[in-house]
Amino acid sequence: MKIIISNLADGEHVYEFKEEPSFFELEDFKTKDGLNVKVNLFKSNMQIHAKVRLEADCFFPCDRCLEEFDFKLENEFDAVFKYSKDEEELKSNDDENLFFISPETNKIDLKEIVREYALLSVPMRKVPEEKDGVCVFCKKNIEEILRKNKEQEINPVWNKLLNKN
Repeated sequence: MKIIISNLADGEHVYEFKEEPSFFELEDFKTKDGLNVKVNLFKSNMQIHAKVRLEADCFFPCDRCLEEFDFKLENEFDAVFKYSKDEEELKSNDDENLFFISPETNKIDLKEIVREYALLSVPMRKVPEEKDGVCVFCKKNIEEILRKNKEQEINPVWNKLLNKN
């Protein structure tokens, strides 16, 4: 996902990419039609500011019932590429969205940045919406899904711990 910047005029430039999750080494992602990335690039003589929008229609297994459901993955972020001739600045990596590049740089690569933000966009708890205690996707009652079976046999190994007060 490289953008050639060597002969790019100052001002705004728009780029659109559509890539499969494997391009970003996201093998666990299942998508309908890949990841859509739109980049609005604002170039000036001192820096390049990239406004990036990431979208994908994904399929995730529900953490409650394990059935796959549709999830709209969306994220927006900024990345700033600042020109510098200072060797120390060029090597620094203190800010996750600020990158120093030399004035002789021909292209910028957004692949790793987009990959990181795609991973950050996945919710920790993957469950569809629920209305009035019912899952919108599978139409099951949430309490029934989560109810623990009290008559379940307990492994005798745990009896010593359960009986301690």
